[in-house]
Amino acid sequence: MAELLVRGSLYGLGAAAVGAGLGSALGLTGALEGLNWAGILLWILAGLMVKGSFGTAAAEAAGRGRLGQGTRRAELPFAPMLLALVAGGVCFVMAWLLNNLA
Repeated sequence: MAELLVRGSLYGLGAAAVGAGLGSALGLTGALEGLNWAGILLWILAGLMVKGSFGTAAAEAAGRGRLGQGTRRAELPFAPMLLALVAGGVCFVMAWLLNNLA
């Protein structure tokens, strides 16, 4: 779990740097809006991972059933999902710090 938090934080710092840079370069209202968009996109990515894992479960069960094999239960992609959630959280914390301390 600690490794996921560290890696997610590092990914979040990278995404925050890219988001702040793009927010400033593209003429948005500045780095704050870029940080918010980076966090939103990372959290949407985490949600899409969960939705995608459930979307393929029925197709896999049907394919395995035709072959006479048992089906495994639906598993969530916890590690990538948590990485995206932690990285998005870091972006939101950086946006909050920029908004309240600057």
